Amino acid sequence: MSSSILLLCLLAGTSWAFVPDDPDFRGIPSIGYPKDGFYLTRNAFAPSSDTAQQVVEKFLARMTRSLESKDVAVISGLFQPAFVFKGCRITGDKKEIVGRLSQLPAGTKFTFTLKSVLDTGSSIKFIVDASGFVSASAEVMFVLNKIDQQLEIGEATSCSRRFVGFFQPEDANAVIRRFLDHVKRVFASRSAVLVGNLLDDKFTFKTCGPHPKSEVVEEIMSFLSSGASIEFTLIDSKWIDQGQIEYTAEVNAWMMDRFKARFVYSPQRNVLLSGEFVGCPPKRFSVFY
Repeated sequence: MSSSILLLCLLAGTSWAFVPDDPDFRGIPSIGYPKDGFYLTRNAFAPSSDTAQQVVEKFLARMTRSLESKDVAVISGLFQPAFVFKGCRITGDKKEIVGRLSQLPAGTKFTFTLKSVLDTGSSIKFIVDASGFVSASAEVMFVLNKIDQQLEIGEATSCSRRFVGFFQPEDANAVIRRFLDHVKRVFASRSAVLVGNLLDDKFTFKTCGPHPKSEVVEEIMSFLSSGASIEFTLIDSKWIDQGQIEYTAEVNAWMMDRFKARFVYSPQRNVLLSGEFVGCPPKRFSVFY
């Protein structure tokens, strides 16, 4: 390739611009950077001919689709690693914000009405009326990095109890009690399919060793088919990473010693991700064994 042709290719490349506005786009991860859904190499984006407002509008379209996807990796890719959101006397880091966004109910509709845009050089500061996060629309300021196409910071422009509510998820005990009521109805159905739907495909229950989902379902169905009942009494629960809840329950089954078990539950998917015995199994332990 001649030097003149090479120069033309390089010049053409500087006018090319691409904004990743689709949750399926992953780009090329750079060495030393987190493998978030949209964290791309810094030279993956060339200078854009779009105005600051057009860049923001494309990002908001991508943000809407990303949030509605309920994919934690995709949602995580909207934010820089050091992202913080400042609400009403509350500051949340990226991990907390992604966890809260991923646990919003499926089917939640998000809208962003752009109110102002300010190009600050390497970043764009913009203000939107946002809805879907809280009970009513609220004004929020964001700073978008032009190169990474990720948010650097976010801030509620006025203090509101709605944002306090956003940072404070529903009481974990209330969520788990609803789930345990659901479990009770499923067990009453004596349906192996419905029992299986309570557990993630990768679910394991740990006693002295791990027991896969298939084995757990088989043991539960064997017990239920005998006409016995299994009851779970909630002891405690707490929110943990990625919008999940860890809870401990006392298991009471007919002709068995009561025992305690710890589970990890995903409210978004309404399934148990894992379970384990608390302490040593009693001699007559058979369920989940």
